[in-house]
Amino acid sequence: MKILIASGVRHARDYVPLLRSLPGMEVIGCADTADSPFAEDSAALARTTGVPLLDLDQGLASCDIALVCSEPTRHVELALRALAADRHVIVDKPAATDTRGAQRLWDAADRSRGLLTAVHRLYSPQLVRARRIVDSGAIGLPLAIDAEWLAAGGLDGTTVERPELVCDPALSGGGELMNFGWYPALAVRHLTGLDVDEVVAFSSAAPHAPLFDGPHGAHGVEDAAVLSLRLRNGVVATATVARTPAGIGPAPVSSTLRVLGSHGHVLADEDAPSVAVRGADGAGVSRQVGGPAGVTALRRLFTEFRDDIRHGRTPLVTAADIHAAVAVVEAALSSARMNGAPVAPAVRTVGTTNGA
Repeated sequence: MKILIASGVRHARDYVPLLRSLPGMEVIGCADTADSPFAEDSAALARTTGVPLLDLDQGLASCDIALVCSEPTRHVELALRALAADRHVIVDKPAATDTRGAQRLWDAADRSRGLLTAVHRLYSPQLVRARRIVDSGAIGLPLAIDAEWLAAGGLDGTTVERPELVCDPALSGGGELMNFGWYPALAVRHLTGLDVDEVVAFSSAAPHAPLFDGPHGAHGVEDAAVLSLRLRNGVVATATVARTPAGIGPAPVSSTLRVLGSHGHVLADEDAPSVAVRGADGAGVSRQVGGPAGVTALRRLFTEFRDDIRHGRTPLVTAADIHAAVAVVEAALSSARMNGAPVAPAVRTVGTTNGA
């Protein structure tokens, strides 16, 4: 599969060597729009990785897959260009910064011959094992989920290319809630199969001070947030997302997810990495599962999407999942701005976007 990096602004420096290590994958170049505010980033990526710097239309005409790695607020624009060219598309996270953009992606994916998915971590060995345990009925009916996603360190160029790509709403769409809320929103949906009916959220965004020193306060965005979700069938979930001064584990992101069931619970720890299960009788077992969650999840995401294309399969994360996750984050941002007022996530409407 020939892969085009559609804008080399975020995460592309990590994705290119990973893609090159996978069989059947060829990175043919990096391209961006002529009016991109970060054209030099794409040029720098091309220089440092040794791939051609292409015109966007030229690149789309030559590739099988477009991997969109721009600043988040341009994800939709570039993905729509690729879908209109009937290319398969992987959009970096978050795939969209609001539900209007997510709906435009969904509408375009319905018309395109290309498949659409987005970067996620549902293929981490720990979440894969947790899903199998839930599906097996070993813990009974899932009743409550608690998720935590904490980023280690600051925004010094080793974890994020530049601070404003997370903190400037014009580029990022928000703060850490926009940056990381995507992951627990997808995980809760993946493990339960349920839609979220209501979101209550509190964050450290202005007018409150950020919890930790850094550029979040200067841009008026949160470095930490807590969400409470009410799902269908009476299921509830909580999620904490934050960027902390020091990591709580060895990985850049420390993440855990616990599912409480009617007859037991399962804890997936991507930092350990391990999965622990305990039944109602008190008996429990804990096993080490897989290696580094982020790298392993990405590797499988790319290879599974390659096989989705080859075999005509539906990707694990679809346009509907993208819209649902973006809707939860959007509702959380609205709730936090209203001091925790409940907000219902937006649902897809028909015939309101032109997809352009």
